Amino acid sequence: MQAIVPKPTITYFLSAEPAEPLMTETPNSPSDPSQPTASGPTTPPPRRRPGYLRIFWIVLGLTVLYLGYSFLTPTSMAEFKWAAAMDAFDAENTEEAKKLGKEAIEWAPENAELHLRMAELYFRLDEATDARIQLEEAIALAKDDPYVIRQASFLLSRMEQHDGALMLSDRLVDLSEKQQTIHMHQALNHRAYAVAMAAADDAATKEQVTDGLKDIERAIAIYGNYASYIDTRGYLKVFSGDLDGAMKDLDDAIGYFEAQRTKLLSQLSPEQVEEMPQEVSFADTQLKQVLAVLYSHRALAYEKLDEQDKAQEDHDRAESYGLDRKLGIW
Repeated sequence: MQAIVPKPTITYFLSAEPAEPLMTETPNSPSDPSQPTASGPTTPPPRRRPGYLRIFWIVLGLTVLYLGYSFLTPTSMAEFKWAAAMDAFDAENTEEAKKLGKEAIEWAPENAELHLRMAELYFRLDEATDARIQLEEAIALAKDDPYVIRQASFLLSRMEQHDGALMLSDRLVDLSEKQQTIHMHQALNHRAYAVAMAAADDAATKEQVTDGLKDIERAIAIYGNYASYIDTRGYLKVFSGDLDGAMKDLDDAIGYFEAQRTKLLSQLSPEQVEEMPQEVSFADTQLKQVLAVLYSHRALAYEKLDEQDKAQEDHDRAESYGLDRKLGIW
């Protein structure tokens, strides 16, 4: 499967005492200040107090300049606009979300990742043409950025544009070989999974499925029996006709992630199960999303084995765990 993956205070002091007058010597007064005089012992001149107020204003000014610079850079303004766009999207104000997203890009037009996010936004709004325009811009700006290329490939697969997705997955492998900017096992798994997603849409040949299996076997040979890679292999086996092999791999992958989830939840008290701590809730959601994908893969294997009841159980579990092609849980 696709790898998911107190403000400091400044204290200053001002003396409330008036400065003492300087003592001056007279011909009748001893030069030794410790000797008594008619008016009593002499007092040494007070030490000059540091300019705490001046230091405070300097530090404050520098802080304001730093914060102003940080928040008013094009990149910071773009991120601010994008966060506002996502708030609008979550509030189902789609026109405002698109408007703010465009404003974000105006602040950072050369930011490939921002164009990629905009493509994702358009895709979720079923505006495929605009999504593709933004995606092509992201790919052009990305150059050899493996993160953008990988995410663009995955988005193309979700858009059922598998030729483009596979072309970008070839590029990832090439980057791994020539520039080492992505691990080879990650690039191979991505390309193999891109083939499996194409096959699920009847858009991959038998030769491509065979090549995909070779890729994932190489990835496992490099990195070991990583559960996500075992799932990729099992998913491809569904399309190669090796259903027994597919079921073994998919059972193993599901078993691993279910065990991880059981371990996570077992650490909670009964009260915490009802109202999970935020960090536990986040981790549990991540695990359920992974499992949603894996259960959907096994459901397909059960369908091909003509075990419809088991297939339906896995489909239902996948949906309850959040399976959603539009959201990338697929």
